[in-house]
This record gives sequence, structure tokens and C-alpha cells, in this order.
Amino acid sequence: MASKNTSQKREVTRAALISATHELVLLRGYEKISIQDITEAAQVGLGTFYNYFQTKQLAFEAVLEDIQGRFNDSLNVIRQPLKDPATIVAVTLQYSLAQAQDNRDWTTFVEFTGLTDQRVLHQDAEQLLLDIQRGATGGRFKVNDPTLTHSLILGMIKHVSLEIRRGNLSRSAIPETTRHVLRMLGLPDQVAKALTQTPMSPVAVPRRSEAGATLAITA
Repeated sequence: MASKNTSQKREVTRAALISATHELVLLRGYEKISIQDITEAAQVGLGTFYNYFQTKQLAFEAVLEDIQGRFNDSLNVIRQPLKDPATIVAVTLQYSLAQAQDNRDWTTFVEFTGLTDQRVLHQDAEQLLLDIQRGATGGRFKVNDPTLTHSLILGMIKHVSLEIRRGNLSRSAIPETTRHVLRMLGLPDQVAKALTQTPMSPVAVPRRSEAGATLAITA
């Protein structure tokens, strides 16, 4: 029991440091905050920071991991009732590409920390590979090499997301990219087009506790 309590306390402390880092960066910019500022905002001792992060940069990375985790949670809620592999891929791609532009937590934090704009919010790479493999195994997709197809699709997602963010592509690239991916997976164009035209249900986003655990679902 003591070990469990210690683990929970560490999770809460780490979450407090991540939250403080996130808020301070957005308030002041990363150049104007110190590790002491972070620990004071998190209400922990200065030395406590180094029990979790060796540098501010690693704390910044942890903030992005936290945002990615919340994105994964909301995506999984959307995917949960879906059964058809092609529908799963279509819905996942369109939601991911839209979130790469619309998730202000992610885009603003990347901008305010001076981190490279090559960072893109996207579906977990392993989950994408599993989606392709399941569709191929079930006969819904016609792909000779799921691993190669996975690499090509992941590269396309990152490229299109960055090009939309930079203003080089319009948001119409989101359904067009999804259709292209579905055709890569062996679906007829008519089917691919129909799947991209199906409206998504309102997104239910899981809220997280201070320790990062899902608490509830809010619309």
C-alpha cells in the first residue's frame, strides 16, 4: 500500500510540474521562465524538479507528451464504436489531420517554446500499423506490404499537416488526403469518397485528473 501511495504521489507531483510548465510558457514564453518559477507554481521544492526532469527542455517535451496523451484519449473515444477497418482509417485520418491544425494547446505550445515546427500531432504510429494490418488480414484492404504502406501514409500525414499549417495547402486537403490513403489501401475511389463524406459525430473529449488518469467524458 505504501508503494502504491508513493507512486500516486509521484504522478501527482509530475503532473503539477507539467501543468505549471505549460501555463508559464503560455504566459511568459519559454525564455522568461526558470526552473524555480516552475517549482514555485507547482508548489514543490526546487530540487524536486530534478527528480523528474534534468532540464527545462525535457519538461517541455513532457507537456507535449501530455497533450498527445489527451489527443489519443479523445481519438480512442471516437474510434471505439467503429467496426469497419476502412471507416476506422477514414475517421481517424480526418480527425487527426483536423486536430493537427485546431488543437491550440499543441500548436501554441510548440510556437511559444521555440520547438521545431516539424512536430505534428498525429495518430500513434503503432496504432496506424495495426489498423492497416487488421484491414489487410480481414480482406478489406489490398496491400502487399503493410509496413511500407504504413511508412508512406505516416509520412503523408505529417507532410500534409505541416503544409496546411504553413498555408501552402487549404483544409480541403484533409478529405483529399484521406481519399488518397484509402485508395492506397485498395478501396475503389467511389467507396473512398463516400467514407470521407460521412459526417463525424460530436467529439467527446476525456478529461484527466492531476495524475493524468481519465476522469470523465465531456462533450
